[in-house]
Amino acid sequence: MHHGIKTLLLLFTIILFTGCSRLPLSSSKKGKPQTIAFYNIENLYDATNDPATTGDDAYTPTGKLQWTQEKYKQKIQHIATVIKAIGGGDSPELIGLSEIENIKVLQDLVSSQSLRKSKYSIIHYDMAGGQGLDVALLYKPKSFKPIAQQSIKISNGGASNAPGEILQVSGELQGLPVTVFVTQWPPRTSGKQGDNSQHAAAAALRKSISALQVADKDARIVVLGDFDANPDTDVMQKVLKATGRPNPYYNQELFNTFYVPFVSGMGSYFSRGDFRMPDQILISKSLVNGQEMGYVRGSAIIYNPEKIKFLYGKYKNTPLATFSGNTYFGGYSDHFPVYIQVRKVK
Repeated sequence: MHHGIKTLLLLFTIILFTGCSRLPLSSSKKGKPQTIAFYNIENLYDATNDPATTGDDAYTPTGKLQWTQEKYKQKIQHIATVIKAIGGGDSPELIGLSEIENIKVLQDLVSSQSLRKSKYSIIHYDMAGGQGLDVALLYKPKSFKPIAQQSIKISNGGASNAPGEILQVSGELQGLPVTVFVTQWPPRTSGKQGDNSQHAAAAALRKSISALQVADKDARIVVLGDFDANPDTDVMQKVLKATGRPNPYYNQELFNTFYVPFVSGMGSYFSRGDFRMPDQILISKSLVNGQEMGYVRGSAIIYNPEKIKFLYGKYKNTPLATFSGNTYFGGYSDHFPVYIQVRKVK
């Protein structure tokens, strides 16, 4: 009986949030939707060995993965076609990316045939992670005008593979001030070290967000990331203060736009026989019922068309990865991209 009550409460929450997500914005006059996305693109290394980075040794023609220029070019093409198709086929106005080796791979990506017409600009810093992988933000200058940017250094808790920074970009989206964070957290492990790393990343991100909210309680904030933690974990809900409740009374919290998809059984990453939701987009409550710009309710989408899935076998309907272990599948990424839409309320 106890489990029955919990199940009913969960179903009620899903129905409540799903119903609310379909409510229209308060104004009948709406601007063009702006698509904001995040995509973990699974170890996008070029095929050239960088002596300063130990993480790319396998991703060379003579490395254990036999990563050739041809395979690299195919991966660039694959990722570009996915980004182009997100949000209706016109590519997102903003997209956060993770697992990037360097600025060169980003330049190759935005100059690819599929993305050339999108005219993306790049914001990127060389991060301090042991694998030499970074996060980045691509944006369309006609929609987003960056004003300030920085990388936030965090303690990695002693984990050598933990990313050491978070990307923060302040600018104007459709003429309105918005701050965007892009991050990838270290994996949670059964040991204390990994847990400390995640806690440190969450605490550093929350500190920066709180500073923005102290300066302006209505600050528009968007967080794009692979948190390697589901939306219902303590590190997300208690440390980062990102929850699934849109109630504006809790105005210091972030609204996790992918909480409802998660509790509905969906996921962006497949591990140990089940889908998880590490890839999430969080927004400030000022965007939930924004007077000038608002979240398009119900627009939180896991982009998972057939072409980027395994179609047969034990991995059927899961992300079609480039590699699984040392086995080359020639796919896209081991994660599905996620996106939301916001728009100006006129």
